[in-house]
Amino acid sequence: MEYSKYIELGFKRTDMNDSVEFNNTGYGGYALELKVGRGLSICVSSRDLDKPKLYVKKQKGETYHIMVITPECVVDICENNRVNSCESKNNNPPIFEHFA
Repeated sequence: MEYSKYIELGFKRTDMNDSVEFNNTGYGGYALELKVGRGLSICVSSRDLDKPKLYVKKQKGETYHIMVITPECVVDICENNRVNSCESKNNNPPIFEHFA
């Protein structure tokens, strides 16, 4: 998926200033991140725009389950989250409200 589509979906950019990537490409790289619920986010790096990852916070500890998802899945999550957030009636993360 292209950079502009991630931005259109609401992803926020963080410049990484990675010296190794700068030496290889001429720029320091960046990461794009979107929080989609409590303990859930989608991240992608400038090197791997076609390999977004879903981060799910583990119940115990400060680490995350990390899963590579497809760009199509990213679009579906974002679109479903947008629709459900308009219908949300409680404090559950909108996309997962139907599991509550």
